[in-house]
Amino acid sequence: MKRVSMIVAYLLILTFAVTACYPSLWFVSNSGSDKSDTSQTTQSSETAASDSSSVFPESTVTEESSETDSGTDTQLSTTQTTSGTSSATTTTTKPDTGKEMRAVWVSYIELNSMLNGKTVAQAKAAIDGVMVNCKAYGLNAVIFHVRANSDAYYKSKVFSPAASVKNLLNAGFDPLAYAVEAAHSRGLELHAWVNPYRIGTNKSFAKCNDYFESDGRYYYNPASDDAQKLIISGVDEIVRNYKTDGVQFDDYFYPSNLKNLPNDDYNKYKSDGGKMSVGDWRRTNVSKLIATVYKKVHSIRSGCVFGVSPRGVQDQNYDVVYADVALWMKEKGYIDYICPQVYFGFLHKTQAFDKNVDSWIAMPRHSSVRLYIGLALHKIGILSDQYAGTNAGKAEWAQHNDIMKRSLLSVRSKPECGGVMFFSYRYFTPASLTQSSWSRDVAIHEVENLLTVMKP
Repeated sequence: MKRVSMIVAYLLILTFAVTACYPSLWFVSNSGSDKSDTSQTTQSSETAASDSSSVFPESTVTEESSETDSGTDTQLSTTQTTSGTSSATTTTTKPDTGKEMRAVWVSYIELNSMLNGKTVAQAKAAIDGVMVNCKAYGLNAVIFHVRANSDAYYKSKVFSPAASVKNLLNAGFDPLAYAVEAAHSRGLELHAWVNPYRIGTNKSFAKCNDYFESDGRYYYNPASDDAQKLIISGVDEIVRNYKTDGVQFDDYFYPSNLKNLPNDDYNKYKSDGGKMSVGDWRRTNVSKLIATVYKKVHSIRSGCVFGVSPRGVQDQNYDVVYADVALWMKEKGYIDYICPQVYFGFLHKTQAFDKNVDSWIAMPRHSSVRLYIGLALHKIGILSDQYAGTNAGKAEWAQHNDIMKRSLLSVRSKPECGGVMFFSYRYFTPASLTQSSWSRDVAIHEVENLLTVMKP
């Protein structure tokens, strides 16, 4: 008995020593992904929500002239799913050892400007120009918008052509095929950027009947099996027909304002005996799509990755657009990378850039998931960042011409981060833009300073 007692005592001492030397073991096991605490102040919540939803990607300009494999049967609740089997390999401290990502988003609005009404020769020249410039800037990847509002900027059998490229497609020119070739010939990656649920203001673009309207815009119903099959079939044809290096979804999941949504099938789910809360039910719908797209992409082509670029404030992802980003980061089988849109300055009252990035680094993350940071190139020179919360924060972008440079260097100083993505392409040439309420000179010097440190 004495010998047994000695062994037990020895094991207790050993356990204490290990956890004392490696306190992160306590953190990983206890931090979890419990989102029930939504105690963020009202002001913080409102400013973060407004900033996140108002700046990425297309809302910085006047918008609108303008996805079959069932995959994983993820019918679990959020709490069930987060207790998956791969959590033993999650980490919050693992350094990123991959090639640094330096990417830029090329939005559909920019593509419309480049391609609408152009001849095939002119379209080729425009796409070549994008890739030449990106290479010169020191970028190594282009996030190319291929589907913005249930329309296609490529030859598709699933979706109708976007208005600005319809004539080019009819003439036999495929913008995506050419963009992939133009990028790869210059040593650039090309990721296909997809808005999965958005249909836009024109419901005639809907390719299945399972959609709803919110604030004058139409969205595929995330709860619909038919809508999910449609979205997945669209991803299938992109990865199968084009040698893209990746597929990316951004922050458009459930629309932000659901107050006037009459019914998104939750009532039927409840009447059929469902037990989940509406929030957990919606997050499960989105997570099912994310897991199935991940499986689809990896089943078609080795080396092609799937990533998501969510809002920069995690509470907004979880509670506003019902995206369980923490789950996707923590468990293998959802995403290959995450790129939160950290569109804040260093003087923002509640979401200062470096503190926000640290909050993403602190989240449990599976060893297979890379962390990139989205940077607000579109804010350079603006006279007032109205959601920044303080006078210093509001004036920051007009009074400093090195925010992008400092942001990039800050990300590089954090070994857990694998790189950055800039929104968006046209802001690399501020001298050519006609903007209101901004300082062109500050913006020009911002880009000049950024380019001095772009290449590692």
